[in-house]
Amino acid sequence: MESSKLKIISAFLLLACLCSRGEAVCSLSDLVVTQTGSHVTVENRCICTQTNMKLSCAGFDESAVRGEPGVISRDAGAGDLCTLVGGGPVTNDSSVSFDYAGKTSVSFTPVSSTINCS
Repeated sequence: MESSKLKIISAFLLLACLCSRGEAVCSLSDLVVTQTGSHVTVENRCICTQTNMKLSCAGFDESAVRGEPGVISRDAGAGDLCTLVGGGPVTNDSSVSFDYAGKTSVSFTPVSSTINCS
């Protein structure tokens, strides 16, 4: 019984240690963008929550977004950058989706995010 508790505590401490070094645990490759026709999905495959997710979005027309309001927005004065969910959290193994029906094709590519492990 004590051995099982020790294993659980050890595993928890290891995970906490890894997460406290967010850069070593997650990278931009953990933000996976899938575009099928007009449907766009951004998935967080990191073991940690990510916030302040920025995507390149040259040619983006905010009025052409269909779905939940505020899911993606162009950053004022930031050139061709867009922010997902107002910079809010996207937990591990979850995703954000929207439909984009702009006249110009946009390649949404992850540029940066903040890793939040606790």
